[in-house]
Amino acid sequence: MLNEIHSFGYLKLVSAYKKLSGFKIKIVKSKLFWIFTTVFSLSIAVYSLKLEAIAWFYWHAFKNPHDAHSLNLKDYQVEIDGLVIPELKNASGFTHNAKTNTLFTVLNQESQIVELDLNGQVIRKIHVTGVDDMEGITHIAENRYVIADERDNRLVLVIIEDDSVDIDVTNAPKLRLGINPSGNKNFEGVSWDDSNQRLLVVKERDPKYVMSVTGFFDAEIGKPLDIEIKKIETFEAAIKWAMRDLSSVAYDSETGHLLLLSDESRLIKEYSEDGKAVGALALWKGFHGLKAHVPQAEGIAVGLDGRIYIMSEPNLFYSFTPQTVKSLF
Repeated sequence: MLNEIHSFGYLKLVSAYKKLSGFKIKIVKSKLFWIFTTVFSLSIAVYSLKLEAIAWFYWHAFKNPHDAHSLNLKDYQVEIDGLVIPELKNASGFTHNAKTNTLFTVLNQESQIVELDLNGQVIRKIHVTGVDDMEGITHIAENRYVIADERDNRLVLVIIEDDSVDIDVTNAPKLRLGINPSGNKNFEGVSWDDSNQRLLVVKERDPKYVMSVTGFFDAEIGKPLDIEIKKIETFEAAIKWAMRDLSSVAYDSETGHLLLLSDESRLIKEYSEDGKAVGALALWKGFHGLKAHVPQAEGIAVGLDGRIYIMSEPNLFYSFTPQTVKSLF
């Protein structure tokens, strides 16, 4: 009888322990579920709202309150805010010609190069034959420019005279980069680095990176080519997590720094020659005086006085003024 009582008590203890264990497991599973759900929801929010871009902006604003060797992007204010240019469609890429003090952009679907004044007014349109999908343009020197043809994955050297309205680049010098044979996520932006005599080219994403090209624009006909194409490793780690894509690039000869533009992050970041991020400009509503988000920034250029010009598809023009310039007026 005593043994039966002990056995009965033991069974009840075992049963209670199993119920308690099951209850604990349910609690743990419930906690894990809510932790997973919370993390997942936060990740979706960060991705959808692009909160990491804002975090980067404030990080640079507080980390680098003032740097005499940088553009101090945090101090820039919008001067021309989303000017609609009716004559343009699908504008992409931007460059500044210091000699004429004008801007040039490309229309990828219409195969046109368009010259603008610094207020976004169209000066002329130049029809281009022999290209497929122009996405970037940079001024080299005098009347020489390089355009990036994304779909064909090549750089094209073009001559734009002061009175040019039609250009045929079918037989113009071309350099096919050949790293990614085809597609629409290739080389988005190009800029001339006059200090190092090289072209800077950015690949949009999957993966994104910055590369340099030397020996192309100044190649002499009839002589052996001495072209070097390479990734700039110093920017690899810096851009890996900081920007979702690379839409364009501009080299500032005054500071020797690179400005990288990200459409998806709505952010401009300034990098020193050694790949260190030294500043950021947010293309978000409420930042730098913007009345609305810059919808699809595709081109960036820096003027002689440090002003930054942005072209956003399909036809929106922006100008940002540094504090030092604005204080003169």
